[in-house]
Amino acid sequence: QTFQDNFAKAYGISMIFLDMDGNPLTVGSQNSLFCFTIQKEHAVRCRENFLMDRETMQKGESFIHVCPFGIACLYVPVYFNNRLTAFAGIGGLTYDNSPIPDTLKQRFHITSYSKETTWNILLLLESMLRLLNVNITVSQKDTAQKPDDALPVRVRDERISRREQEIVQLLCKGYTNKQIAQQLFISETTVKTHISNILAKLNLHDRMQIVVYYYNKTDGADASVANIINNEETV
Repeated sequence: QTFQDNFAKAYGISMIFLDMDGNPLTVGSQNSLFCFTIQKEHAVRCRENFLMDRETMQKGESFIHVCPFGIACLYVPVYFNNRLTAFAGIGGLTYDNSPIPDTLKQRFHITSYSKETTWNILLLLESMLRLLNVNITVSQKDTAQKPDDALPVRVRDERISRREQEIVQLLCKGYTNKQIAQQLFISETTVKTHISNILAKLNLHDRMQIVVYYYNKTDGADASVANIINNEETV
């Protein structure tokens, strides 16, 4: 609740956490007076709009939906133990070019952001909530690394982020972009962006070079390289 309150205050937005049925898990922060007023007059339409958003939430990916009244609604999934458990919902903001008159924005304290800034807010929240995805079922026995699962020693590289290290690990196992996206619960576009960033940081040219750069010559490595060749994609 404290994190939610502080995040909402920092960006001048409303925020709440919802379960997968759309029920509140927290007390809403900085609830929008504009939305409250609209809902009183258009309850049915607002309800239908939220039900559509709730259906989209089941896909487990972050998204932005602008309601018929010009308010941008941001949704970010919450995973725990690799299971989709909840969603963070953000509202109370609109785009700079919104049809909402400036007089109403001032009256109801509606924050305006560019589309780029709004998307950056979503990505920031998404990266923070990923920290909650802790696998509590992993036993001490399970954590003992097997040869096939062990990270190549040089993957522990401070030049790339933790998420990029995870992607390198999967690349070394011969995963395709689609398989990486499914494994890490992110979109294929995000996977491609991460791979492009890895290539830029390491001054490499393709995914094959990433594997060669990080993997020691072992039998498991040879098998993974073969998979990469068979599944090679364009970043």
